[in-house]
Amino acid sequence: MEKFKIIDDPVTIWIEQVRQSDDEAIKRVWQHFADGLQEYARGKIHPKTRRVYDEQDAVQSMFLSLCQGLKADRYPDLQNRDNLWRLMLVMTGRKISKRHRFDRQLKRDNRRLLTDSYFVQNSQDRNSPNLYPSAAEPTPELLAEFADTSSALIEALGTDNLKDVALLRIEGFDDCEIASRLQCSRSTVQRRLVMIRKIWEVELFND
Repeated sequence: MEKFKIIDDPVTIWIEQVRQSDDEAIKRVWQHFADGLQEYARGKIHPKTRRVYDEQDAVQSMFLSLCQGLKADRYPDLQNRDNLWRLMLVMTGRKISKRHRFDRQLKRDNRRLLTDSYFVQNSQDRNSPNLYPSAAEPTPELLAEFADTSSALIEALGTDNLKDVALLRIEGFDDCEIASRLQCSRSTVQRRLVMIRKIWEVELFND
């Protein structure tokens, strides 16, 4: 019975009630529009983004911003369900676009970290300050994403020979030290590094 009551309530009344911080009106607006908005968002979110940020995240974030805006009277011309629906679609699209930009920035930051810590061409020892990034300390979210990316890149190498070389290089060992630890020649290490670099460049720089 309550379900039909919610559907039949005029949206224009709910809008005014939300402006007055009416929790029941906020709940009704959510219940009335959430499914449609999530379906809309589902078609816009990139598959890779969905692993960490899905349509429910997008719509919930939009709805929080909407309610805050209504309470602050930022949408004085919003008067009916059609205007509300269009506004929510626009806001949801913007939330998703913002998340996609954030993901692209994370990817660029991961590339920078990996480039600075691994792809650098060097003949120096691991104590050289040039082997490591000099930028500001990464955020926890970037570090978590970097860890996930690093694990995926290691798995992409396939063979243990390549994985062992990559892990030692990430730890900061130079070519001679890696050769000594793996009991192989320096030229073998360098050939494997070239192979690793090619594999990782494909993984990192091709969307």
